[in-house]
Amino acid sequence: MRLVFFLMTLLISASAHADMEDAIRAVQEGRNADALYEFHQYSQHGNPVADYWIATMYLQGRGVEKSVKEAMKWLHRAAKQDYAPAMVILGNLHLEGKTGKVNVKLARGWFDKAAKLNDPYAMMRMGEMYISGIGMRANPTIGIRYVRQAAKLGSLQGKHILGMAYLQGIGVKTDRQKAEFWLKSAAEQGFQPSIEALKSMQK
Repeated sequence: MRLVFFLMTLLISASAHADMEDAIRAVQEGRNADALYEFHQYSQHGNPVADYWIATMYLQGRGVEKSVKEAMKWLHRAAKQDYAPAMVILGNLHLEGKTGKVNVKLARGWFDKAAKLNDPYAMMRMGEMYISGIGMRANPTIGIRYVRQAAKLGSLQGKHILGMAYLQGIGVKTDRQKAEFWLKSAAEQGFQPSIEALKSMQK
């Protein structure tokens, strides 16, 4: 579950961190009771980020008994306020069967809603589902459109996958120049898979 907690941290905007810096620091330092108290205070004022963090604590069992059901309640509260990261986690929980059974339709629905709110991670998940044919007939062309949107919003993984798609002709026509452009864009920001891919292209 450490990966889930790390992902949740990544999904939260910088402004949200600034607003609840003390509470988030308390979680990172293991002061769970203090963190929960602070998050509940923010939640009472209608802050969806606080609802999201309370959900993560239930998923992790930090200061509370681990409960996906309770986490879902808080995630839904955040999602109702159009908080995209909560939608992404809801999608992941349904896709991975953490709610009791795998529900690809619900997962895709949450990813789609988050993608429409310009969440790059949700766009990548939608791209993955279309490219790989998860719960639907594979359609790499549509999948790469989602990946391109994420790449344009700065997703390093999106840039890498888009570059590789142009290199291999997946969902787009093969174009080494475009492949190199997107791989370089990710490599310049230290994305190791893109660095390795560029090295391979130069051999």
